[in-house]
Amino acid sequence: MNSKRTTIVFLVTLILIVLGFTFVITQPFLKPFAFAIILAVVFYPLHERILRWTKQRVGSASLLSTLLLILLFGVPTFIITMLAANEALTAAHYLSRRSAEEGGFTLFAMTLVDRPLQFVGRWIDLPRYDINNIIRSNAQKVSVYMVGLGANVLGGVARFITDSLITFVVVFFLFRDGKDWAYRAGMLMPLSPEQVARLYRNIADTIIANVYGILSVGVAQGVLTGIAMRIVGMPSSLLLGLGAGFASIIPVVGSALVWGPVAIYLLVTGSIWKGVFLLLWGVLVVSSIDNVIRPWVVGGRVELHPLVLVFFILGGVQSFGFLGLFLGPVIASVLAALGDILREELKQPSESAAGFGA
Repeated sequence: MNSKRTTIVFLVTLILIVLGFTFVITQPFLKPFAFAIILAVVFYPLHERILRWTKQRVGSASLLSTLLLILLFGVPTFIITMLAANEALTAAHYLSRRSAEEGGFTLFAMTLVDRPLQFVGRWIDLPRYDINNIIRSNAQKVSVYMVGLGANVLGGVARFITDSLITFVVVFFLFRDGKDWAYRAGMLMPLSPEQVARLYRNIADTIIANVYGILSVGVAQGVLTGIAMRIVGMPSSLLLGLGAGFASIIPVVGSALVWGPVAIYLLVTGSIWKGVFLLLWGVLVVSSIDNVIRPWVVGGRVELHPLVLVFFILGGVQSFGFLGLFLGPVIASVLAALGDILREELKQPSESAAGFGA
């Protein structure tokens, strides 16, 4: 008995050590792997249809499903990323050229904010706050950042391409072997098959609901941003609305990447009231709709209180970035499922005892 217990303790200790090394080795690939799981879970029903169409040829079906996902997501996302990177580089070159023409980036920034400051100065005593020194110090920081912007953009594109390749490779193997891996993982849990199935079902429902939530928020923020752009008379309001919809998936800033710069442009060019309207619309309407739609859509499929979802979504984004949009609700859902299972297990002895006494 002692020998068996010693063997078990030794094996558990060794497994924990190996898992520690495994985490260190695989840490750079955890995000692509997590995104691969999300894609595989959401599109597994489609993969099952392809599997039936290929007459249960697992390898061929997995390859076809992965190629379909690349066509649906990989290619468009790559094109959008390249266009966005090109626009960022163009904007950086334009600002560098304009700042050189104005005698330096600091003077260029002072020229840009001169008219808005004059407008604000009608109501606020700006000289008391030494605005000029604040602008100069921050303009120098922005100038230093602009120097390395090109390298940062190119490095980000390279990382995105690498992570995308890893994601789709993992998706292929999840389509091919994921069901077997999930079964083996369930066998290691000291739970009944029904409890394991319920746990997996909660995780899958939460992931799918979050995808629906992201799409719903993107559509809503895109439409609201497009309406605001049309009201203030901006050209290409449809294109700006589409950009806001895509930007809504970016943590923290989201669609503000679109309506924020446009509002600043309107303020700088003298369209003060249009700029103020766009800022208020963006902050009070566009950004706030996320906290309304996402818990409503996710809560319709996942049995969690909307307030709990809001906290776990915001906390997940703060801790894990974009991935936290999925991890936060999944963790909340797993916690609720485990709590239900524990409550059922605790009730069973008392019910058995009551039956025996009767």
